[in-house]
Amino acid sequence: MRAWKRLSGRLALGILVTGAACGGSFSGSGSGGAQGPGPWPVANVQYGSANGIAETPIVGMTTDGAQNRWIATHAALYLLRPGDKTFRRYDARDGLHLTGNPVTYCDTWAPHPSCLSGAAVSPGITEITGGAAGEVFVGYAGHDDGSEDYTDPNRHTGKLDRVRVDASGTLSVQRLDLVNSETAQFWHNRTVQRLLYDRARKELYVGSNHGIDRLQPDRYRDPKPGEWFLDVTHEWLSDHLHPRVCFHAACTGNESKDTQMMGDWRGLTLAPDGDLWVAGKWTAGKIRWTSDLSAWHTRPGAQAYAYNFGDPYDPATGANPPVFKPPREGDPVSIGAVAVTKDGTVWFASDPLSSRDPNYGLASFDGKSFNYFPLRAAGVSRARDLIALPDGRLAIASPAGLSLWDPSSGKTTLVSGTAALPSDDVLRLELDGSVEPPSLHVSTTAGAAVLRVLPP
Repeated sequence: MRAWKRLSGRLALGILVTGAACGGSFSGSGSGGAQGPGPWPVANVQYGSANGIAETPIVGMTTDGAQNRWIATHAALYLLRPGDKTFRRYDARDGLHLTGNPVTYCDTWAPHPSCLSGAAVSPGITEITGGAAGEVFVGYAGHDDGSEDYTDPNRHTGKLDRVRVDASGTLSVQRLDLVNSETAQFWHNRTVQRLLYDRARKELYVGSNHGIDRLQPDRYRDPKPGEWFLDVTHEWLSDHLHPRVCFHAACTGNESKDTQMMGDWRGLTLAPDGDLWVAGKWTAGKIRWTSDLSAWHTRPGAQAYAYNFGDPYDPATGANPPVFKPPREGDPVSIGAVAVTKDGTVWFASDPLSSRDPNYGLASFDGKSFNYFPLRAAGVSRARDLIALPDGRLAIASPAGLSLWDPSSGKTTLVSGTAALPSDDVLRLELDGSVEPPSLHVSTTAGAAVLRVLPP
């Protein structure tokens, strides 16, 4: 067994922060470098019903800036502070905006003025990621059908909470309602699929069913009496960006003619240069960072994207693929995770459309071209999540356990069995690189695990 080697400098930031600062893609919260072992033992541990977790599956595990450990199921949020023996459970009664605790929005400005509820719909919590000390962000499932505009009665469903805990264990909860930054007509982003917190910049990225949002939570405030609510959201929210391809044809730029295919943004990770890699159902790309929050979503073309794969895509030659090579532009490639290894290579993971399809699985990008690898090269048949480890390996979540794959040597080590994991059915990964050795958070159908010592 070995503890992980320390990463330093900007590369560490890029790797540590990935995928939902937790999440898949890269998960984890970046802080610019490890700060020692932290308050928890340098040991592997499992959490389940014996530790106070009343439900399964585990949809996410994360740590905040104070190294509090948070776990989420669809129905509840759990907190374990350093020194605690048992998790404390929180649900709608404690302020979380699950179905039983909606916020009421009276939209007097809408074409059909009405008061609507804003809360999660089934299955409830979909994602979490840690923020500053005592802070966690909680994403919810929303009702994604409908017109997605200001006539849609489901426009306030889903979204996310900013949750902070005080010394007594009491929660303070702010509901963050996502709306198009240009006009109150459009309310696309409802179901949160990936969260990533950039601890260095104190910014949160939200991957959703439609696009990617950028938030500065510390600037959040409620509108004052008489203030137009959309003006206030500009202080803390930039909604929304999304690389896009078009259905079975190159995009023309005319939205009345193009059928744009975008969404299902399950892959988020920070690059070493601070830009944002994103990956979704139809394509992927890299969004350039800018200090101007409002300009983030309004910039055209190359100002916004360092890479915007897949449009136009020529399936005959394979030129400019949306990472993987579908039969036609606009066909799904189902990318669920993106990560950046220590040598700067970008990795994408897709579940294959069939177990024999060689066009889907793992892909690497060196800044110029893609290379493709079947999932069996990494010892798995599915890839639900993907994390880049500081030692150069990739950690891949699968229904058969956790695969540790070294792309340079081809060596695969499978972490499985009850001695290592609560269940081999692994759903989500996150890496917390703010401690040394890092903590790999593993969410499974039967419980969660923290791995700080990995096999070679």
